[in-house]
Parts: sequence; structure tokens; C-alpha cells
Amino acid sequence: MPKRLLIHIGYHKTATTWMQKLLFVPVHGYHPLADHAQVFEHVTAPHGLCFDPAPMQRLIAEGVKKIPPTAVPVISSEILSGNLFFGGRESEVYANRLKTIAPDARILISIRAQLQLLPSVYMQYVSRGGTMPCRQFFEQQTPLGYFGFDPVHFEYDRLVAHYQNLFGRRNVYVLPQESLKVDMAAATAKLAEFCDNTDFSGLTREAHQVIMASYPEYAAPFLRRANHVQRSVLVPNPVLSLGETPGGLYRALGYVLKTPILARRLKTYKPVSTYVQTHFAGRYTASNTRLADITGGTLDLSKYR
Repeated sequence: MPKRLLIHIGYHKTATTWMQKLLFVPVHGYHPLADHAQVFEHVTAPHGLCFDPAPMQRLIAEGVKKIPPTAVPVISSEILSGNLFFGGRESEVYANRLKTIAPDARILISIRAQLQLLPSVYMQYVSRGGTMPCRQFFEQQTPLGYFGFDPVHFEYDRLVAHYQNLFGRRNVYVLPQESLKVDMAAATAKLAEFCDNTDFSGLTREAHQVIMASYPEYAAPFLRRANHVQRSVLVPNPVLSLGETPGGLYRALGYVLKTPILARRLKTYKPVSTYVQTHFAGRYTASNTRLADITGGTLDLSKYR
């Protein structure tokens, strides 16, 4: 019999790309069954009145036939945790759809201490063509019927509890990104144990790589201004177009700003982190306490500074 399906839903900016490219690969006993485009097409994109679990179920069934019986089939896509630029308001809907598609799946939810995560969220926004300064992004007042960033999205206990209710507490595993930094070997071994990956015998040398490092925070004021004159997902029709973000002028500026001379002079200038540490101080304490309670009392995000 094939192993049970592992579904990794994100969150965004929690080493998801590293896991998809270097951990969830056959040499480690994992076999991906769907990419982001297929997850989007079959799970997140369909209108609520048109959603049908059958296409994704067929894709999973066909994929399982092609892998060794001892391998763990996996679907990993952070878009399943919701759109972080719109408050992740659809995350509950996606969870319900996954329950319909694969009711016996195991669920992996990767998280990260919020005050370290939020600056990366803003830098992700800039890389998609965003033009708002960080204060406006985090405090934006959206008009009736529209949504932007919402700090509730990062109260992890809410979504974790919902998945526990759907799939059962034993079938939901929460992985802090920080645990990978502290002891990558131990963290990946515990994950393998959770999903019954008997083929996992340790990380390969190739797995110890940095994937898609973000531009430094001090570059944000320059990069977001470049976005005013480039096409992007968030600004599809600028008045003046000098390329397309994250390429063109955006990439050229990023390259210059990462040069060793500027990096040494500006590395301590972290305007986004400074704002986040002040504005969100204590914001997630209660949520993280609840998260520790529902995960057995061992998950303490407060220790990650």
C-alpha cells in the first residue's frame, strides 16, 4: 500500500522553497505529486460555486501509481495558506477543500516567529511590484469590500486548530523554520518520523544550500520606487514602463545595493524590522501561547529572537 499523502500548506516565507527544491525530493524519500500551477488550478483558483475535488483527486491517484510504495507522496505549496497580501482570508476555505480532496492526508504547517517573518513579508510585497512604504503596507486602511495585509493571518493557532479539527491532532505537524536553523538534521528527522518516511536516512550535502535569498531591507526604499516605472503583478500598467519587476531596473538596483561596499555600510540599517519590532511588540503573545497549548506545550516561539 502507498504511504499516506503529506500536504504542506506553508506559510509563506518559512523556508518553503528550500523544502520544495531540496527536501521534498526522491533522494530523501519524498515524491512531489503537484506543482504550484496545478495546486492553483485545482484547489485555490476555482470559484466556490464551481469547485470540484475530482480533478485533484485524479492527479493524486495517477501520481501515486508512479512512485515506489515506500516513498511519501507530497504536495507542497504555500499558496494553500492563503494570500498574505490580502489577509489570508481564504485559508479556511482551502483547508476545507483539502479535506474533501484527501481526507486521510497528513498536514505540515511551517511557521516562523512573527516579528522575524513580517519584514520578509514586506520584502516579498516589494518583489511583486509593491510601492507602499512599510508603515502604509502594515497599517493600510482598505475601502469597503477590499482587503489588504491583516495581522490576524499570522495568529497561527487559528489555522492550526482548524486543521486539527478537520484532520485530527495527530495528523497535523507544525514546523518552525527556526528549528531548521538550530538543528536541520534533527528537525528533518522528526518530520520524516511524523510522515512515516522510512526511506529518509539524513540530508544530502546538496540540501545545505541557501535558496532565493531576499534583497536586504535597506534596499526597500529604492526598490519600491523602481516599481513605479516597471510592470508587475501589482502594477500591471504603469505610466512609464522600464522593464518588469523583479527584473529590469529592479534587479539592476538590487545588484548594486548588494555590492560589498554598500552592504558593509548599510547592513545595520533595517527600517522594516525596526518598524515591525515596535509596532507589533506583544501582538502575537496570546496567539503563540494558544499555539503551544494545542501542540502539546513544546512549541515556544518566544525563544526565537
